[in-house]
Amino acid sequence: MKALVFNGPRDIRYEDFKDPERTIDNAVIMQVDKCSICGSDLHIYHGDQIGQTNYDADQHKFCVGHEFIGEVVDIGPDVHDLKVGDKVLSAGGTGCGHCTSCRTGQIWKCSRVTAFGLSDEMNGGQAEFVQIPNADRTLMRIPEGVGDEQAVLLTDALATAAFGINNTGLKPGQSLAVVGLGPIGLLGIELAFLRGASQVFAIDPIAARRAHGEKLGAITFAPGKEAIGAILDATKGGVHCVFEASGARAAVASTLPLVRPGGALSFIGLPQPDVALPLNQILYKGVTVKAGVAPVQDLWAPLIPLLQSGRLKGTELFSHEMDLSDGAQAYRIFDARDENVIKIMMSIS
Repeated sequence: MKALVFNGPRDIRYEDFKDPERTIDNAVIMQVDKCSICGSDLHIYHGDQIGQTNYDADQHKFCVGHEFIGEVVDIGPDVHDLKVGDKVLSAGGTGCGHCTSCRTGQIWKCSRVTAFGLSDEMNGGQAEFVQIPNADRTLMRIPEGVGDEQAVLLTDALATAAFGINNTGLKPGQSLAVVGLGPIGLLGIELAFLRGASQVFAIDPIAARRAHGEKLGAITFAPGKEAIGAILDATKGGVHCVFEASGARAAVASTLPLVRPGGALSFIGLPQPDVALPLNQILYKGVTVKAGVAPVQDLWAPLIPLLQSGRLKGTELFSHEMDLSDGAQAYRIFDARDENVIKIMMSIS
């Protein structure tokens, strides 16, 4: 098959890769139709660290990508809720399917949980085919009334945005600041207004992303002291909640100055190991801090009716549509933030 394959930092190639074989009884083989690049994929691309893995070190080749939709083409004997021909979307990661956590629907507590496309232990879906372990709990038939763009967002970005906004504890009438206007930050604006936010402020260095945030109703700023001062003035002392969707050092550092005493900070961006928060300031300010990786499957049930009813749009985020064969160029565009890119959809022809 053809796939986007990690060959080292800034060296993702469209090349031949061994077809996946179904090696697990609770797995299926999916033929991928569409896939997307996530901001966290850039950590691999840059040779950064994710968990305990440094991607600047020697690595076996592997297929990248954890945001993909497609069709079930082969099914294992321990898969009960799916059939060949089902059009499905995949959660961005999964567990073993056998432990107590997996069997009770708490996949993200599984000791073996991992995301697709981090190593050759579980190849990713920026490929023509991919094996999906724990398929009954990892895949979902694409619901009626949910478009392909929305289905791809449900694999990770939309669920992660919902997780992050939920962790702020935002209440109707309260104010929120979003730091980082990639797709997850932009989805966070939409979700915050659905929760009844009275004001949403947003900070990002890219003018096109700020413009998109303004379309969603946010008041936007470029990063810096002036932005923080303006938001503090507008809210008379700081926002009730901050949703940090970047993980970059400067973005993380801006959160505490933005939040009022007794407020809340929510982090979903992937920071590098040396990015930290000053605990003494958190303590004296009485701020609640929450962070984590979204339990994607748990968020599908509340999000899908919002999409089907049209209350949640989740559209116009894919600024570029490309073929998987142009994936190396897609990574370069996404990394450089060229051409007013927000998110790239790749189709497999």
